[in-house]
Amino acid sequence: MIIACEKCNTRFRLDDAAIPRDVFKAKCSRCGHLFTVYRAREREESPLELGPAHELAAEPAQAERRRIITVCNQKGGVGKTTTCLNLGASLALLGKRVLLVDFDVQANLSLLLDCRNQRSFFDVLESGHMEELPRAILKVREDLWLLPSNSRMALFSKKYLAQPRFEQILQGHLGKVKGFFDYVLIDTPPSIDFFTVNALMAADLALIPTQSEFLSVNGVSHVENILSVIGERTGHRVDFRILLSMYHGNHMAARVVAEQLRQRFAGRLLDTLVEQDRKVQESQILRSPVIYYDKDAPAARQYLQLAQEIRRL
Repeated sequence: MIIACEKCNTRFRLDDAAIPRDVFKAKCSRCGHLFTVYRAREREESPLELGPAHELAAEPAQAERRRIITVCNQKGGVGKTTTCLNLGASLALLGKRVLLVDFDVQANLSLLLDCRNQRSFFDVLESGHMEELPRAILKVREDLWLLPSNSRMALFSKKYLAQPRFEQILQGHLGKVKGFFDYVLIDTPPSIDFFTVNALMAADLALIPTQSEFLSVNGVSHVENILSVIGERTGHRVDFRILLSMYHGNHMAARVVAEQLRQRFAGRLLDTLVEQDRKVQESQILRSPVIYYDKDAPAARQYLQLAQEIRRL
C-alpha cells in the first residue's frame, strides 16, 4: 500500500504483508512527523443475497422513501465520482443501504473501490440472463454495494443506441434490485450522452457537482436543459440539486461564482459545500472513501453533512 505524510506529503510504499493492523502509527523519515494510517479494507466477494432477507429489506423500517440519484455534469473534473463514492459511504454510515452504480466507461468508481475488471451491467445484459443482475453486485463495505463498470461498457452505446427506447434500458432493469436499497447512486461520464440519459431516466433526483468557476457552472446549465428536454419528451420529471465541490473559500472568484449560483439557481444550490481537501486524494490512493481514511478531515465531515441534507430532501 502507499501512504502519505500529512505534513510534507512525502509518499511511501509499504509491504501489505508487514502491516499487522488496519490502523497504525507511522513516522515520516523525511520530516519526522508522526501520523495515523488507515488501511483500506478488502472488499467482500459475496454478491447481493436475495431470498427472505431481500424481501425483508425491500421494506425499510423507517418511512423514508427510497431514492435513485444520478450524479452528473457535462464538464469533467468537477468531482462526480468522488461525490458518488463519498456520499454513498456517508449514507451507509448513517445506516442506509446504498447501491453505487458505475455507469461510466472509464470505470473510475470501480477503480476507487478496487473492483476492476468485474462483471458489469452490460455483461449481464449481453448474457441474456438479467435475472442474474443481483449476482453482479458486490458488497464493498457494510451497507454499501457496487455494480461495477469495465472497458466492455464502451460497446453498450454502440450496440443499443439505435434501438427503440434505448434511454430506458437502465431504468427497466434497476427494478430488479432497487427494492433492496434505500439509495441508489449512479456515476456518469462527463458528457450528456447515451449513459447519462439512461441514468437520468432511471433517477428521481440529479445531483450536479460543480466547482465554483465559470466553465463548471456552464455544465450545470447543460444538465438543466437536458432535464427539461427529457421531461417534455417522456413525461419523466427529474428534480435536481447543485453541490459546490472542491471549493476554495479564500478565493474571491470562487465566492463570486458561488453567489451567482445562488441567485441563478435559487433553492437548487445545496447548503453543504465540499472544500478542496488533500485527504480526498490520499484516500483515493488507498482505495477508500475519505470518511474511512480520516473521519476528522474537513471533506469527510462535509460529505456526512451532505448525506444528512440529502436525506431531508
